[in-house]
Amino acid sequence: MKYLSALLCPLLMLAALLSFPSVAEQKQQLGNWDVHYMLMPTTLLDADVAQQYQLSRSRNFQLLNISVLNSKDQQAQQVELSGTATNLAGQRQQLTFKPIKEGAALYYLAGVVARSEQKISIELTIRQGNETQILKFTQDVYPE
Repeated sequence: MKYLSALLCPLLMLAALLSFPSVAEQKQQLGNWDVHYMLMPTTLLDADVAQQYQLSRSRNFQLLNISVLNSKDQQAQQVELSGTATNLAGQRQQLTFKPIKEGAALYYLAGVVARSEQKISIELTIRQGNETQILKFTQDVYPE
């Protein structure tokens, strides 16, 4: 079952990328890192995968997925993440990240509440030792 779940998560992400252009993975190069990020409705998650990783599936809940790779060798980096999600009304949410390790891959997941169609601005601080980088992006979200 664990093997099946490990296959389902990447397949689910691929299906989300192909089905919804608004949830396509994006990337920024920050210092020595390639930071990949994606914000998607949790309703797209398979129920078994959501349960395995203790993720809430709700029409009002978005999943923020962050992956930090070394730019030279593309190896996953263990980092500390903190940040906020802010809507256009100025309502701010502190983000709490949960690390997920699958083989050599390392993902950081956080939930973002979005009760209606809106723009969400994300600002993250990424730290590893003495290196600190800031990731900022804004994305339209469409609760399912």
